Amino acid sequence: MSVSNINLAGISGYDFSSIVDAMTTSYSQPLDRMKQTQTSLETTKNAWRDVNTRLSALENTLTKLRDTSTWASTSASSGDSNIVSATSSAGAVKGTYNIKVTQMALAQTAVSTTQSVDEASSPTAVSEGLFRIAVGDDYADIAVSAGEGLDTIAASINNAKIGVQASVIKVNGGYRLALISSETGTENAAAFSEISGNVLHTLGILNGLEELNVSQDAQDAKITVNGIEEITSSANTVTTAISGMILNLNQEAPDTTVTIKVSSDFSQAQQAVQSFISQYNSVMSFIEDKLKYDKDTGTKGDLFADPVLQGIQSRLREMVSSGLNNPTGSFDILADVGISTSSDDFGKSASLVFDTAKFTAALDKNADSVANLFGSSSGGVDPVTASSETQKAQGLANIMKEYLHPMVMYQGTLDKTANSYDEQIKDMKERIQNFQARIDDYTERVKLRFSNLETQLSALDSQNQWLTSQIASMSSSNSKS
Repeated sequence: MSVSNINLAGISGYDFSSIVDAMTTSYSQPLDRMKQTQTSLETTKNAWRDVNTRLSALENTLTKLRDTSTWASTSASSGDSNIVSATSSAGAVKGTYNIKVTQMALAQTAVSTTQSVDEASSPTAVSEGLFRIAVGDDYADIAVSAGEGLDTIAASINNAKIGVQASVIKVNGGYRLALISSETGTENAAAFSEISGNVLHTLGILNGLEELNVSQDAQDAKITVNGIEEITSSANTVTTAISGMILNLNQEAPDTTVTIKVSSDFSQAQQAVQSFISQYNSVMSFIEDKLKYDKDTGTKGDLFADPVLQGIQSRLREMVSSGLNNPTGSFDILADVGISTSSDDFGKSASLVFDTAKFTAALDKNADSVANLFGSSSGGVDPVTASSETQKAQGLANIMKEYLHPMVMYQGTLDKTANSYDEQIKDMKERIQNFQARIDDYTERVKLRFSNLETQLSALDSQNQWLTSQIASMSSSNSKS
């Protein structure tokens, strides 16, 4: 029978099962230490994964700081948005623009004559035919059956998706077919022609002179900008008149001048800086937690006293407090533009605080230099993005990215660190598995030894009982004689 199923309850009077358990427990002590080591390795690996994730998020905030458009954003305001409103981008030239809307863009509308029918679906007088609608270089041929209703003709036009929207309108005496260009402007006006039959003529869309029955001619928008006339647009959203600006024409007012002012908008820059500060503070708080030691409870952080993490903490602190090689030199450190170390916990937390008023004042004084300080090109100056033998990276975002990217990139320093722990954990799992097999073998061997001992003691006990009974029997016989 299997040794593991041997009962050592103690026929001999000895509790050998407890002895075996005690011996196995003693033999298994290295296994407990191995499992503790595995847990410690997994905790450390996960901590480094978290460090990598947070530093990667910090690197991502640097993209906006390096982006020229973040610092070149503008905003546009209109003196009368009922007539014309505007939005501007980073490419807009700051200044004042006087706008007159002399003409709004309109879409062409062609209509049929009134068709004396009771319903839009009622049969009409049209004969079978084919007509063409052309918009620019595109065209579609519309087939019509004899007696086809206006609603069916309208549906065929709309399904062609040629740039003309058809609808049936009820009027006195019947219905009319309205054909409206999908977009405004003369270039989007539609041309109509018969291919076969006379559907367009029967409906009155074309007359005998091949002229289109138009209720609204297509026209382009016309504006005047700072006295420059004849600026046209096929749409009422004008994108080409002023570089970096979109004008939305809302009302024709040829005798009214509307002033559009374009000025710097630093809201994106402030938001980008705030995002960086928030993530930086989150990273530093996380690192502090991983390195901490609570002397009252004896609790240690997952990476307590780790020299690599301490080095990262120290380097990040140094970057935000030291000179940043600003190529324009007006501002040299973050404190010059309102970013300083918090005084909380006597400055030990190393978190940053953001004085937005001082930041705005710095931008008002020299916005280009502030942008350069953070590593963005501005004012014709392009900070050095990566260090070389002859020059060092310039600006916070460039300096910090140069430090962080090799660590957080795929197969970077921190990725390899975590992978090395994976290998150690794998090795430890194999050692645990092998040692568990040794424990099982040891337990079986010990049980077998004590099982044999139990058998021998049981046999001795039987012999002892037999001798005792024999002696008792002999004593009884002697006493009778």
